Amino acid sequence: MDEEAIVQRCKDGDLMAYRQLYERYEQPFLRTACRMLGRQQEAEEAVQETFLKLHRGIHHYKGGSRFSTYFFRILINTCTDILRQRDPEFGEDLEKAGMAFQPSIDLRQSLEKAIASLPAQARVCFILFAVEELSQTEISQILGIRVGTVKSTLHRARANLRKQLSVSLKGETA
Repeated sequence: MDEEAIVQRCKDGDLMAYRQLYERYEQPFLRTACRMLGRQQEAEEAVQETFLKLHRGIHHYKGGSRFSTYFFRILINTCTDILRQRDPEFGEDLEKAGMAFQPSIDLRQSLEKAIASLPAQARVCFILFAVEELSQTEISQILGIRVGTVKSTLHRARANLRKQLSVSLKGETA
């Protein structure tokens, strides 16, 4: 069913429509929240809170942008709120995020560490682009920044990751 039709049914109070959205977004949201928060329990709470916020505020969605962009923005804001509660100083150096990557445990750990060390905005951009496969335009709408800023942030994030992984992997083979 068309997503806009599902959203309209949600606005009309159809609980089965909310279930359809939940089934569609639960796993991508959980992956994103886990990577942002680094803790499974907090990620699950963030996803649940995101769905509650949607339920309470579905009438605020007016269209104009894709629903997924609007919905991801709610998730990102919810995760950011949790990070702010965890660290009132909430700056560039947030706690580690998890990254599910399979090739090897050492490479996975190196990648997790490298992603966790990225500044908050770069980490979110990278996760949304590389893991959730959102477009740069969608990311700019979700984060409320210009597409050019997304592009430059992704470029710097990839360069930073390449540098860190290069150093990390050289250290492991020495």
